[in-house]
Amino acid sequence: MTPFEKLKSLPGAEQCLKPGITIAALAEQAAAQSDLDAALALNRARARLLDLIHRESDPTRRRSA
Repeated sequence: MTPFEKLKSLPGAEQCLKPGITIAALAEQAAAQSDLDAALALNRARARLLDLIHRESDPTRRRSA
């Protein structure tokens, strides 16, 4: 069971969401991308973030003042 499926199964779950967010809207967003596609996108974003962190923390990189 995914976290979203668990959320949907809870009584009154929609009352816990931010105003303007509905279970139906979340379901539509969840259906727009497969689990595999979402995992691949997450891994690509994580790799970009880690690359940026690595470049920013590189002591050999000269920073302009």
